[in-house]
Amino acid sequence: MTFENLKLIAAKKKAPLDAAGKRRARLLHQINKQIDFASKFTPARAQRGRWFQQEPDGSFTLSVRYGRRDLELSKGKFAVSCTSTDEMIKALEAARLHCSKGQFDEQLERISAEIRSGFRRS
Repeated sequence: MTFENLKLIAAKKKAPLDAAGKRRARLLHQINKQIDFASKFTPARAQRGRWFQQEPDGSFTLSVRYGRRDLELSKGKFAVSCTSTDEMIKALEAARLHCSKGQFDEQLERISAEIRSGFRRS
């Protein structure tokens, strides 16, 4: 294989992420994982780590989680009620958009500090 027909350039190093960027990337990865869970949902199959549960009436309750804690989506509201998996996927895509804009950063920082404080020796 030759590279005669390609334009070669020097490799650009990616700038390292700061702590907030790492938390945001981790949450985005988990949201993408939940979208995959929702798109392949079958009631008979239990999936570990799923953020949503199906209610007896067939609707779904979805919580966006970070470190086993629910994120506050609006003042005092921690979950989304969805009537179908398609609606749940749309809600997760909205959460992904909010996360990519950094709107969960304050909550992520607070939750991370709480988790870290649990590992301190006394």
